[in-house]
Amino acid sequence: MGIEGAFDPAEAPLATLAVTEKESDIMVQRLIVPADGSPESCRAIDVAASMARAIGVEIDVVTVVYSPHDVSFARGDLDACLRSCDIAGVDINLDIRLSRGSVADEIEAALVRHPGSAVVMSSLGRGRSAAIVGSVTEEVLTRTSGPVMLVGPKVTPPTFDGPVVVSVDGSNDSEIALPLAASWSALLGATPWVVHVVGERDLGTTDGDVIDSAYPARLARDIADRSGRDAAFEELHDAHPAAALASFAERMHASLIVASSHGRTGLSRLALGSVTSGMVREATCPVLVTRVPQQTDS
Repeated sequence: MGIEGAFDPAEAPLATLAVTEKESDIMVQRLIVPADGSPESCRAIDVAASMARAIGVEIDVVTVVYSPHDVSFARGDLDACLRSCDIAGVDINLDIRLSRGSVADEIEAALVRHPGSAVVMSSLGRGRSAAIVGSVTEEVLTRTSGPVMLVGPKVTPPTFDGPVVVSVDGSNDSEIALPLAASWSALLGATPWVVHVVGERDLGTTDGDVIDSAYPARLARDIADRSGRDAAFEELHDAHPAAALASFAERMHASLIVASSHGRTGLSRLALGSVTSGMVREATCPVLVTRVPQQTDS
């Protein structure tokens, strides 16, 4: 059961809401933001609003309640949250779901109702434990096939006019993020940067450097062809790839880091791999995650 409604502009004198025009061929038609009134989820709404202004889409803010008595409290919490956010020029719909299922159930249902949507949600990104990363984040990542934009604890809403950084590590799984990075680079009119991080080691010869650099250079040519944008690449040598990528993205004033989820969906490992989780924890921009398909534990 859904209780849907637009946020009342009269309740927010400092913000102006407006319906935006959407291009018929835009890749993302809507942003879906799970929210519970917490400061973390409010920050995700702020980031989604900045993204919505950049690409001209609307936002559905989804919250889940389990009793009819909680509906008015949830609406009050969301109204207060929206008044704390910069939502000027953004069309925002409140979707309060009276449910018997989980938050992930309702997000999955929202994605079915609105094909072409992307999820924007807060995540602490602290490690490989679902209790620490957040069970809702993990469940959404394992149950949705589309991109999920994770807003970590150091993120401030970007203007989304910087480059898009895509993280690769030499594996086929990491390269699954390349088409997504190409699409978002084209959507934002941004320069895609392919960044390959390898552990510190003795390369031995100059030829080793050339060989290593050839890998991201080849991927940069591929992403340029896909996106129609000039692309760049960088090779980083660091024993701590998540921190190195986050630091590089901050120096570049990146709009996004795009990465694949390297975890598994079985019991032994979680959907958000350790490097991606570390990027969420350290990055000052959102991390857009795409799930590696057909991931199961043997």
